[in-house]
Amino acid sequence: MLDEDLHTARRRARRWDELNERRTAMARLVGEARRELETAAVWDQESVSVEEARLGAYTVVLAAVERELAEVGPAKELYEELLVREERRVADSADPRGAELLEIGRLLAELDVELPARERARAAGLQILRDPDDREAAAELVRQAQALGMTVEPGVLPDGVETRKDDIGGMVKLLDERSQELGRLRDDLRSRREELLLG
Repeated sequence: MLDEDLHTARRRARRWDELNERRTAMARLVGEARRELETAAVWDQESVSVEEARLGAYTVVLAAVERELAEVGPAKELYEELLVREERRVADSADPRGAELLEIGRLLAELDVELPARERARAAGLQILRDPDDREAAAELVRQAQALGMTVEPGVLPDGVETRKDDIGGMVKLLDERSQELGRLRDDLRSRREELLLG
């Protein structure tokens, strides 16, 4: 019964993902159409009418997608809950998949801590690039970098010394590259977890 529930929940979760992506794309189009309408010259009624029609059409589609999302409901949460239940069942049994699932769970838990820390450090670095005198951003970058085991060269951050943009830019680039790499690893681990639990 749980296997059948898992497969059904997986289909619903995938549908939720598709609808959510579509909602994001439509919301972007609605925003763009609003901006176009705001910039359309008032004296040019034809342009205003075209932009109003576009905005209206996008708004209708967005509303339809949001209704369908509401019908799908908390599909992702239900699917994750069923995966956790199945994972517990497998781990508590003599099933050989249990050890691999435990290791995947440990790695995912580490990534759930590391990826947000990297994003906070990256955001602080970008803020410093925009405003080299932002001491709050500098302190945040130091905190997050140290938490990630990174070393910060003396003089890189503002502390009576001018910020070296190349160093900060390099650090932001490294943080971004590593975050992308870890994001791919997280996706692979999640896929392997699903494969083990659904297989």
